[in-house]
Amino acid sequence: MKELVIGFLIALFVSSYMNSNAPAPFQNGWNFGAANLGLPDPINDVNAGTFQGEVLDSHTPVLAEFYTQSDPHSTAMKPALSQLATESQGFVRIVRIDADANAALTQRYDIKSYPSFVLFKEGKAVNGTSGEMEKKDLENWVKKELDIPTNQ
Repeated sequence: MKELVIGFLIALFVSSYMNSNAPAPFQNGWNFGAANLGLPDPINDVNAGTFQGEVLDSHTPVLAEFYTQSDPHSTAMKPALSQLATESQGFVRIVRIDADANAALTQRYDIKSYPSFVLFKEGKAVNGTSGEMEKKDLENWVKKELDIPTNQ
């Protein structure tokens, strides 16, 4: 009987998890990068409904990547962004915004090409850049904008 109850509770948990907005394991929401540890992705996906709380109300500076799923340069940036998010030591949070699904945000920040990056500090857009780049170059740009010394 104990196994039946445990099985029911597990099924209930999985069912409620699958019906939530949480990413399913082994899909886009989980990072299986170089370390292949299966840890949750350190980058949050943000949309128009969560933008205020995740970006504008953040006490930590936020680097927002505007991307499209069909753009190969946006796809190529994902590992570098995940690594930067993991290694950032809290000086910046990184979020991704699907430009196709969030046209109002894309228009609001005058995004014209992908990937594009907008750095937010204290609820305001400080600066932006665009194009595929190496993690080190993106990290140096962010640190320069936030007046943080770089380890070039």
